[in-house]
Amino acid sequence: WTAGIGRSHYHRRAGVVFRDTRSLEEGLRELVQADAAAAKEPAGETARKVAFVYTGEAGQWFRMAKDLYRTEPVIRAVMDHCDAVFKEARFGISLIEAAFGPEGADDGPDDAAWAAPAIYAMQCAVTALWSSVGVRPSVVAGRGVGELAAAQTAGVFGLEDGLRLASGRRSEEMRRALSGPDRVTIAPPSIVLVSSVTGGVVQNAEELEETDWRRWKDEPAPIENGLNTLAELGVHVAVEIGPHGLLSPMANSSSPDSDGAAGRPVVLECLLGPGQGAAADGEGRFIEAVAGAYELGLSVSFPGLFAGETRRRVSLPGYAFQRRRHWIET
Repeated sequence: WTAGIGRSHYHRRAGVVFRDTRSLEEGLRELVQADAAAAKEPAGETARKVAFVYTGEAGQWFRMAKDLYRTEPVIRAVMDHCDAVFKEARFGISLIEAAFGPEGADDGPDDAAWAAPAIYAMQCAVTALWSSVGVRPSVVAGRGVGELAAAQTAGVFGLEDGLRLASGRRSEEMRRALSGPDRVTIAPPSIVLVSSVTGGVVQNAEELEETDWRRWKDEPAPIENGLNTLAELGVHVAVEIGPHGLLSPMANSSSPDSDGAAGRPVVLECLLGPGQGAAADGEGRFIEAVAGAYELGLSVSFPGLFAGETRRRVSLPGYAFQRRRHWIET
């Protein structure tokens, strides 16, 4: 806490995720032994351009959200609100139970119809969690139900309206949500929104209404187009929010000399399934992503990492390089 809020954060920095003294020692030892050329040093200022990219239904892993729901108050607040809305609209059915399964279960929902609203709610909750640590996007993009989360982040519609659309993506409810007296109000994006249909930037609310949200799932453009668009927009860091990493393998598979690859953003995956990352749980994976964002030069609000905890500053020794001379002058 004291190191986070009581010390200056320079451009040349490292983030070590640890759970005990031993893992901290190991992480620090790796830093000491690392070659100087491998150290991350941001090329620009801390106000670098960030994109949030939301994946769709494929490869969902629900334990990731369950870990965060248990440990993060911000996640619980958003998910509980979505749960209340879902219960009212779905005749008392709990979105939390649909998303995480019965108490003690590790599997996700048995009914695929609940997967879309569950993933949408989780993605909106994780967006709020990133905001609580001071990381907010200036560009958003998504695939499948993830595009609804991207649009909600961009202010195209509210949290509850997005949940309506996610719940009715395969039914008459979608048509009712998009037309009629109770239709969802579509607003122009307040930040840059990249369409999964064209791979380009959405210009206005009329374009969204003409595109029709159902088509955004059925006819997505190649993800390569969206990745190139992020590069063209000058995005430095792309945070992938969702249960299935799509951008990172593609970004890493392109050589710097290939067309459009030189300026592609660094991809941070904050939620991955078993075997896809070093962290064993969703909370650990999220913290690793925050550490990665910190190393890349983003300004991190450290109080957000200690939400729900009581902390106080303590006296720490000064830096070793802050030396004073005590020679007696002649």
